[in-house]
Amino acid sequence: MPSRSCLQVAFLAAYGIVFILAPAAAAPSDAPGYDPGIAALLDEVDGSEIRKTAYDLQNFSTRAYGSDGNREAGEYIYQRLSAIPGLEVEFQGGEVHNVIARLPGTNASSAEIVVVGAHYDSRSSDPARAPGVTDNGCGVAVVLELARVMSGHSFDRTVEFAFWNAEENGRHGSRRYVENPPAPIALYLNYDSTCRGEGDRPRLNLLYDQGARSAAELVVHHNTLYGTNFTLTRSAAPFISDHISFWSRGYPALMAHALPQWPAHTPDDTIDQASFEFAERNARLGLSVLARVARMEGLVSPPPEGGSDPGVSWPMMPNWGANNRAEGNRCSLTSLQLSINPTELCGCS
Repeated sequence: MPSRSCLQVAFLAAYGIVFILAPAAAAPSDAPGYDPGIAALLDEVDGSEIRKTAYDLQNFSTRAYGSDGNREAGEYIYQRLSAIPGLEVEFQGGEVHNVIARLPGTNASSAEIVVVGAHYDSRSSDPARAPGVTDNGCGVAVVLELARVMSGHSFDRTVEFAFWNAEENGRHGSRRYVENPPAPIALYLNYDSTCRGEGDRPRLNLLYDQGARSAAELVVHHNTLYGTNFTLTRSAAPFISDHISFWSRGYPALMAHALPQWPAHTPDDTIDQASFEFAERNARLGLSVLARVARMEGLVSPPPEGGSDPGVSWPMMPNWGANNRAEGNRCSLTSLQLSINPTELCGCS
């Protein structure tokens, strides 16, 4: 007979309710895995810079692929990156016009790279009015801010900051990149729909493959450790973005995005619809993970291969198996939008 907890899961699943990982207070500075170097790095993130960039991108009126505004936005991003010392900037992908900025790693023997990206094209029911702030000017603004902050520090692994074009037209930009990446990819972190949080406990929804599970564990742990304190969910719903291009080639990829997604793809997707407090917190959380995976120099306790902090347990993290099924008896920690038998979620019998 199913346990009481699993019967509750089955009941709630029938109504499409999403289970959450509730936030907690910030962990003390002596908590396992806490690093003062990462904490100081996160303090460099400037939410006003994120807002300014999103505002600039809105003012191209449209960034629909193939439009003049799209071309001008690509040039704007290129110029912004070129003004950051230490970055090597190029257009990539031929006519697709991705913008890639490379922060070279300090360890020549480190073969893998870390990539963080966002798409800069926009889409709307009125193609001439596609301001695309939440989808995805904020994502671009976050990645630009991460490039600014990270360029002032050294990392063992090379980090590439990628600004994809034509995501709204079939992910052509990111698909072109993964056809021939410059090196094996340790992790791709995707920012799309990153600043639409609402309420006292804004939700941040995680999408990741098995290869990025250790990075997702870092997200869960760092969310408390460094005080970003999102309510985290994990949904199996088909949110299509550039992380899919990396999954299709076998590269680990993680996306953390905001819910709900309205007003994406409408002329109303303007600066007043965005939460830049949410965007700043999202940037800080992603930066904390990038610092570990890219192996920021000077950390007190660098993680071993695999990405996780040493000596840290992950009590909040569901053990996700094949087909997005949670393994083990952790019903209350799962997040649902799964088209499977609810009694299978926790191995209940």
